[in-house]
Amino acid sequence: MRSPKALLFFLLLIAALFCLSVSHKLQAQTVDKPQKNSTGQADEVVRITTELVQTDVTVLDRQGRFVEGLKQEQFELSVEGKPQSLSFFEPVLATSAARDGKAARGDVVSTIAAVGTPPARRPSERGRSIFFFVDDVHLAPENLARARKSLLNFIGNEMKQHDQVAVVSTSGQVGFLQQLTNNQAVLREAVARLNNRRNPETHAGKVRISEYDAAQVSEHFNRELFTYLVAATAAEFQTDMETAANMVRNRVHQIGAQSRTATVNTLSALLGLIRSSAPLPGRKIVFFITDGFIADPRASNVLEVLRQITKTAAQVGAVIYSMDARGVFADSSTDAGRNDYPDFTGSVSRNLLGETTATQEPLQILAADTGGRAFLNSNSFEDGFARALDESSSYYLLAWRPARETEREGKARIAVSIKGRPDLKVRLRRGFIEAPKVAVVKRPASEERAAAPGRTPDDELRAALASLYPLRALPVALSAGYVNTAKGGTVLQASMQIDTDALRSDPERQGQRTEVDVLGVAIDDRGALSSFKQKVTIDPEAKTSGNRAIVWNQQLPLAPGLYQVRVAVRERETGRVGTMMQWLEVPDLASGRLHMSSLFLGERKAETTAEKYATAPRALMVSVDRRFARSSVLRFQTYIYNATRETAAPDVEIQARVLRNDAPVMVLPPAKLPLDTTPDRMRLPFWSEIALDRLPPGRYVLRISATNHRTKETAVQQTDFIVE
Repeated sequence: MRSPKALLFFLLLIAALFCLSVSHKLQAQTVDKPQKNSTGQADEVVRITTELVQTDVTVLDRQGRFVEGLKQEQFELSVEGKPQSLSFFEPVLATSAARDGKAARGDVVSTIAAVGTPPARRPSERGRSIFFFVDDVHLAPENLARARKSLLNFIGNEMKQHDQVAVVSTSGQVGFLQQLTNNQAVLREAVARLNNRRNPETHAGKVRISEYDAAQVSEHFNRELFTYLVAATAAEFQTDMETAANMVRNRVHQIGAQSRTATVNTLSALLGLIRSSAPLPGRKIVFFITDGFIADPRASNVLEVLRQITKTAAQVGAVIYSMDARGVFADSSTDAGRNDYPDFTGSVSRNLLGETTATQEPLQILAADTGGRAFLNSNSFEDGFARALDESSSYYLLAWRPARETEREGKARIAVSIKGRPDLKVRLRRGFIEAPKVAVVKRPASEERAAAPGRTPDDELRAALASLYPLRALPVALSAGYVNTAKGGTVLQASMQIDTDALRSDPERQGQRTEVDVLGVAIDDRGALSSFKQKVTIDPEAKTSGNRAIVWNQQLPLAPGLYQVRVAVRERETGRVGTMMQWLEVPDLASGRLHMSSLFLGERKAETTAEKYATAPRALMVSVDRRFARSSVLRFQTYIYNATRETAAPDVEIQARVLRNDAPVMVLPPAKLPLDTTPDRMRLPFWSEIALDRLPPGRYVLRISATNHRTKETAVQQTDFIVE
């Protein structure tokens, strides 16, 4: 359903998602004093006696490869030149999964069986959080085009199973799609929205005045450069020198003002992105793709903003890899083909080196101070992506007990080396993360609402729905998929779940019902919105019946498009909220091409021969959280659309694969799509089962492909699941 009120809510939701710079507080902030509410009453606090500070370091060999297997006793840490003993040590090997999976990759054709030999070391299933920050207000059109091509190549070929990736731009033109996801359709659409927003004034006419040139004239009073620009402008417009001088002054003033605005917007957006990533666990990798910009302290406080960015990056565990998209530089002032007044005196050519250094300096600061690297003078984005991810996805986490206040505040200088290994290079950030010293125990939600009477339960639910990352105070699971029916068209089928163990009951309310409010939306990339609101009542018997899952469903008609399905739930008794979100792509079935519905997973806990070999589809109890016991049998179901063309019978082959770390570990024999299960040849169901006892516990992906041998078309769907 859609209404003006729902549309207004959509606009508020989008606004909340775009405000990356202000929507999140840092989770690692310390609290030195008890917090007071509006009544003046202090919150109860619990003090943690163990006070540690920590930093993440990367150890590389001479070939730039990450060095695994180092022990705590091999690390030497000094703070302000004084040796410091480590209180905590942890290797985080996120790339081992990708490396092992890549080695095992290949085409596998077999009956149902485990494929390959498990490695001696169990692969890590820790995914990477990767942000591509595209500075579209400084990138030249040709460089932005190369960046788009490289991003699409990464999404299609280099992104791993557990990675979470976001494409973000300075101007915000990516809009609602600039969120972390592993959905390739979402990321490809985000890349497609990247367009040039560069200041056209710097290339107006044949006389080029760069941001650096403008700063040299206005802030550093470079008379030699000014004289050349005036002479070149007079020659271009066939005017006198006084008029040309005024034209140059006006251009310099305009370019300088626009340059400062663009730089502030770029750094503010980058700071907001890093700050918003605070709730995410582990290290965050940020690729900053730009043509460089001026960080002139005479014109702005840009150096202070850079320090703020690097400090925030240390607090949230972000590493910045800056990439200069310009590659090789050339001096356009000596190009007679585009400049009728070339500089044969060399007065402008001498500025080229200075411009290169000045515009790359902020990139080097951001990379060096966060433990990353600046990729300069290179035209290959792909090589930079690969090198950065290989060296930064794995790292060592070090923590120690601070001895002085400067250490607690993150102001001390630290150095890390490896004993007896001068050949190894240790890359670390110039700041370090301080562990929280005090945890605040929040008051009951009812008391907080009493302290803020203007905030209603509906307001809390809407605010939770607009959160950038899932909220876990009340754990909720979501399974969103689409099907097409002859009568109802394309329909969203959303299933939601809460575990009874997560529900709290006041002893005084023992035996009474628990009520949960539900608010959900499906928002497409064009701004269309469908919403629903529910109240779920849970009887007290449900908590003691042995059935841990409370599941409910919702259906919504959907037009073709790319959707994000968001659900927020709120427990009335405690005010706790939880959210979950999922992307969903609904194809245009009217095109006549072969398509497949979403995959719906269920579980059969006991072998039943009659069920296993049934000739008609049965109602599938969808597993919302997609978690299965090894002793169970996974059952999946889907529908094949547009398999029949004219009078010819379809010849569709179904292939199912189970992947782990992007490598196939189980392959089902190819199966023919049955044609005798329904008279509706436009919507043919397919279902099958997989025994999970051969799979070790872990995270997997089920990938189903349907190939029509008559039309040579293929449709693919996949979903993840967990074996416990």
